[in-house]
Amino acid sequence: MKAKLSFRLGLVFGLIIFFSLAFSYVYQGRQLRKVLFQNVRTSLLHDLRLTAGMLENRPPGWSNPELSDQWTDRVGKTLDVRVTLIGLDGKVIGDSYVSAAKLAMLENHRNREEVKAALAGGLGEATRFSVSVRENMLYMAMPVGRPEHWAVLRLAKPLHDIAAVEAQIDKGIEGGLYWALLLALTAGTLSAVFLSRPLVRIASAADRFLHGETEVKIPVKHDDEIGRLARAFNYLSEEIVRLTRKEEWLREVLSSIREAIIVTNASGEIVLANPAASRLFMIEAAWKRSIPVTNIEDPGMRELFERVHRRQSGVYNEELSAMTSKGRRTLKVTAVPVMKGEQFDGTVLVINDVTRLRNLERTRRDFVSSVSHELRTPLASIKGYTETLLEGAMNDPENATAFLNIILQESEQLTALVNDVLDLSRIESGKIVYTFESVDVKPQLEKTVALFEPAASRKGVRIELNAPEGLPPVYADRNYFDIVMRNLIDNAIKYVDAESGRVRVSAYASGDGVSIEVADNGIGIPQADLERIFERFYRVDKARSRDLGGTGLGLSIVKHIVLAHRGKVEVRSRINRGSTFTVTIPVAET
Repeated sequence: MKAKLSFRLGLVFGLIIFFSLAFSYVYQGRQLRKVLFQNVRTSLLHDLRLTAGMLENRPPGWSNPELSDQWTDRVGKTLDVRVTLIGLDGKVIGDSYVSAAKLAMLENHRNREEVKAALAGGLGEATRFSVSVRENMLYMAMPVGRPEHWAVLRLAKPLHDIAAVEAQIDKGIEGGLYWALLLALTAGTLSAVFLSRPLVRIASAADRFLHGETEVKIPVKHDDEIGRLARAFNYLSEEIVRLTRKEEWLREVLSSIREAIIVTNASGEIVLANPAASRLFMIEAAWKRSIPVTNIEDPGMRELFERVHRRQSGVYNEELSAMTSKGRRTLKVTAVPVMKGEQFDGTVLVINDVTRLRNLERTRRDFVSSVSHELRTPLASIKGYTETLLEGAMNDPENATAFLNIILQESEQLTALVNDVLDLSRIESGKIVYTFESVDVKPQLEKTVALFEPAASRKGVRIELNAPEGLPPVYADRNYFDIVMRNLIDNAIKYVDAESGRVRVSAYASGDGVSIEVADNGIGIPQADLERIFERFYRVDKARSRDLGGTGLGLSIVKHIVLAHRGKVEVRSRINRGSTFTVTIPVAET
């Protein structure tokens, strides 16, 4: 034990020597830095006082800034410092680092720390980083002029000289520390050689244990400190094996559960979180240590944890919106207290992500509401005109014909609405099987434009087609590509003025795809509505759209079909200047 103690003391002495030398070097370096700085300050103060004595009276002709700036340039060059002459109003009237032409551009210096101190007490001093020269500067200033002050003289010196000397000092300190460390490590190594022999067996056993050899046992030969350590290691290894097997079983069970599970202790800290909870809230899957609830970023969830912790009894159910790794989600939280006898020991929280379910419910409600609203108007119109006919209007041929035409128009609107709803439902459900093939754009557009020319002519609308030869074919379903073009051209014709309307259909190659533009000179779309026009049943001008036979589903159908083709659809519009819809479809691979 005496030898062991001596070796330990040797190691301790080595560390004491090393840290003493390190402290000595650091302390001496600080003292040298203070001395260097004081020398620079004393020299700068001497130059300042000497230079200020030259300016007791303001030189004649210095109303011209160029003369005062030339003086500061000469003095600054002679003293190798920055010289600044500042008027009592704070304006710079000379600076050895700034040309006379740029003096007016400098900011007012009256509120500078050293200038304020100079005007108040006769001498001002400050050390700060200079933006103009990009380094730390020592500033000293004093007022000049007798019996009345007429300006403030300021001298500034860069501290790079001190930095250079500090670098040399640091280099010397690092060298001294290196040798001190080397000597200390040598002494420590010699001591450790004798102390480490019995510990090598324990370290080797621990390493084998970490690599999976769970049956490792260390023979205990002595009853000293090392012997007791070996005996404790054997006991701990047995306990670790038992706890590891239990933990692995628990981990597998929790990992197989899709719901997020979080367990808190009696202090409200998280002591366990399964992988689903870790991914959802971006926290560690705590097994060995507790995690503060503040690690959960969403404040609503943190407040819920605190509320559940305060309650400490009964089953708790709540649904809330929280920010998670997947964005804003709707979560259903069920909390059950953990009791150890009569004492509260924590809480188990089971968290279900019900965002998709709630979105589906909301979508279903919105869809039913929108369809009901769209059906109610034509049905009410049909019912009203039918009742009018039954009440005697059918005997008036002129009114009866007008009423029947309205009933026919509303019936056609209902038919179009039902067809669009069915088409959109089939598209969104993914039940449509697209037949993709290589489609030549120009012939397809010519056929679609020819289909709308009679209706456009009756309205006085001119349709132009600009599709150059040699366009690459696109990879698309021919029928659904035609549906997209029909919807866009039909909308363009509807929303342009009669006799002066113009619709232009253009096609051109765009990167790895072909873009088709449908542009009109119609009423345009407000900027506030551009992001919503592809929503179901969304209309910019509801009354006009319904009068023209629109269902509010055409652009939604267009968007879904284009996305199914791995393309994109964009819109640009200006009020009373028209709209341009651009559809881009990928080129067919050869």
